[in-house]
Amino acid sequence: MKNKKAWLRIVEAFIAVLIIASVLIAIAVTKAPKQNQSENVHEMQRFVLKQISLNETARAEVLGLNKDTTNVNYTIKGLLPVNWEFTTRICEVDEVCGMPFYSEKEVYADEILITSTLKTYSPKKLKLFMREK
Repeated sequence: MKNKKAWLRIVEAFIAVLIIASVLIAIAVTKAPKQNQSENVHEMQRFVLKQISLNETARAEVLGLNKDTTNVNYTIKGLLPVNWEFTTRICEVDEVCGMPFYSEKEVYADEILITSTLKTYSPKKLKLFMREK
């Protein structure tokens, strides 16, 4: 009879230790610093804007040689994850241009200066605004 009580106490102690350990792990996980999302988004934006600057057709659209910017938006859409929305603005170099509309969500903005193609010098600024869906 004594052996059964001893095993029962050992099992109870083991279960108590498991419960305490799981609570401590859950608290540690929730308080762990989350990865800095703004750094990741900034890297993603720099990559996208660099790809636009390397694409001759997209450069021509930004510089205003083509009045249509569908290639720029199509290129950006292909480079971004599906859970991100974006808006672009093309502005003059000395112009301060913001988003065409504002939302409740956190918005990340970055810009690149595109100055010329092989044939034309007409500097413009391409701004990229991103937010999670």
